[in-house]
Amino acid sequence: MRGDRSLSRRGFLRFCAMAAGGTLLAACAPAQPQIVKETVEVTVKETVPVTVKETVQVQVTTVPKGKVVVEWWWLWGGVNGTEGLKAMSEAFNAQSDSIAVKSLVPAGDINEKYTTAIAGGNPPDLAVGVWTAFSELAARGGLMPLDEWLSASTVIQKDDFFPGLFEASTWMGKIYGVQCAECGPRQGLMYNVDLVKGAGLDPNKPPQTWEEVYDWHQSITKLDKAGNVVVLGLDPLDAMGGRTPSADTDILWMDSFGAKWWDQPNLSFTFDQEAVIRTFTTIKKFYDSVGVTKMEGYRSSYGTWTASPQASFPAGVEGMILDGYWSPPWMKTNGPKVNFTATWAPTSEERKGKKYQNVGGHQGNIPKGAKHPEEAFKLLEFLTTDEAATINWDKTGFLSARKSWVQKNTDRIIKDVPQEEFFLRSMFEADEMWPSPLCPIVGFVGSEWNKAVSNVNYGKRTPEEAAKDLQAAVTAEMDKQRPGFIK
Repeated sequence: MRGDRSLSRRGFLRFCAMAAGGTLLAACAPAQPQIVKETVEVTVKETVPVTVKETVQVQVTTVPKGKVVVEWWWLWGGVNGTEGLKAMSEAFNAQSDSIAVKSLVPAGDINEKYTTAIAGGNPPDLAVGVWTAFSELAARGGLMPLDEWLSASTVIQKDDFFPGLFEASTWMGKIYGVQCAECGPRQGLMYNVDLVKGAGLDPNKPPQTWEEVYDWHQSITKLDKAGNVVVLGLDPLDAMGGRTPSADTDILWMDSFGAKWWDQPNLSFTFDQEAVIRTFTTIKKFYDSVGVTKMEGYRSSYGTWTASPQASFPAGVEGMILDGYWSPPWMKTNGPKVNFTATWAPTSEERKGKKYQNVGGHQGNIPKGAKHPEEAFKLLEFLTTDEAATINWDKTGFLSARKSWVQKNTDRIIKDVPQEEFFLRSMFEADEMWPSPLCPIVGFVGSEWNKAVSNVNYGKRTPEEAAKDLQAAVTAEMDKQRPGFIK
């Protein structure tokens, strides 16, 4: 296979560190509730040693004697995340005669700890939620291919998963992950109905293109006498608008213009193109409308996303936000007084009316060096079942990757969260379903993308120059890390 090399511990760590370098944790996956800082107290029959030296935040599983113990790491802490992990682990243990799962949320950055554990030969048996590390580990030989197990599985049926999900987990013809525990549509435009009406706009005729969104933005935005933002129409870099690529999501802006930035079959980047130039131009237009420093001041006063009541959209001071399916359940808690709805994310003018979506998820994957890979795959199978999916939605608000489960549970989900209807419908009605690209230096790509956007916004580079800079930087970095690998 082209580019294959033996992998030393030192070389593996150096590659992963470089590949993830510069990734902004603040712009990480949306489905990441706040990590708790203290150990969650649970009743266990015996003390179970852990495989990391750092303090473990969550250890939720009673481990019966006489069973093979599978160690499972996952990302999400917080009350909801912890309860979901605990409930799914207990459900698996209740139905398994020979396997017991020990579930952990490692303290700190799970991506870093996971790569370190693999390199040190002491990884868990299964991990979920390592969205930055997944691409780099799959391309570098740090994960086990799952193809033979998948072919023999009677539980995981590929045609029941949403389009693009297995493509997003495939590197050089091998599948390295299965979406489980969290999956769903990443892209939509949510808007505050009351702010829209107050600006004299019709909430029943939402904008479809970036130009139309910009017109709404200007009508909704309010400044005080000093020019400071009081109410903002849209921050194009808030939430998914500012999300950099990873194994669980694509760049929304590229999808909106109908363009790819990574050509995996030809192992080449395509950032030096018109879609990227137009993206940078459009983002700058929004920032120039209020001033870059004024936008930064607004951002320092309010948080981003919707996971906090202090964030701008839940606080009722941002008219629109580009976000995914997790946002309506969060708004139910964090912005209960905000009257909002959701629709398709905007497109370029020539693509007006095109309905596109990116359904992504957090892959369950088995690392090289796992002590119990066969048993770990049994757990991975369970996490895709109706039982596990229902537990997860009830505890965390995260959707299943399986079409049949979503269809069977649509009515009760919408009854609980009415604004979720658009996102559920979008997975079946989209004209285009964009996969999340599996790129071996995705962390570095995200860092350079953010740098390019910032340089344009602050007038340091033109959109054309920034696109060329970005193309040159990611190409050079790939060649530096894997000489002769990229075409």
